[in-house]
Amino acid sequence: MSGSSLFKPCIAIEIAPNPQFLSLLRRFAGCLARDLGLTEEEALQLELCLDEACANSIEGTLMRTRQFDSPCIRIELSVQTDALEITIRDSGNDFTSAFQKATALHEFTDRTRKRGYGLQIIKTFMDRVQYSYDPVKGNELRFIKFLSNHPRPSP
Repeated sequence: MSGSSLFKPCIAIEIAPNPQFLSLLRRFAGCLARDLGLTEEEALQLELCLDEACANSIEGTLMRTRQFDSPCIRIELSVQTDALEITIRDSGNDFTSAFQKATALHEFTDRTRKRGYGLQIIKTFMDRVQYSYDPVKGNELRFIKFLSNHPRPSP
């Protein structure tokens, strides 16, 4: 990969709302993270965040449409000079309230519930997280991991 600021590859992946695709997405994210020079721990964190976000998208889309052949979930990965930006779009239910309530995990976080940690995990490990909902377009979750502290691999 080139370190040029003009080089901003964007990878777009569309998957059916089916959990069988999660392991493939995790492997892809891990390989990309390592190629970008992230540490092994950061690569695993990125894998986990993408998995959580896509699992939520799959669940939300299936709950809303009740069909595996419903509209695809779109994952866009944009490699920039100093960051990796991931955007996930789906046609699932609005989760604005859950997003606003989710805070980064810390030592006093209640861990007695069985579900609902995905957004907290994403907010903990990613450097920036944004969410928006449009009744026509659906959900858009965007998170960024900065690469500035990591050496870029040579082409």
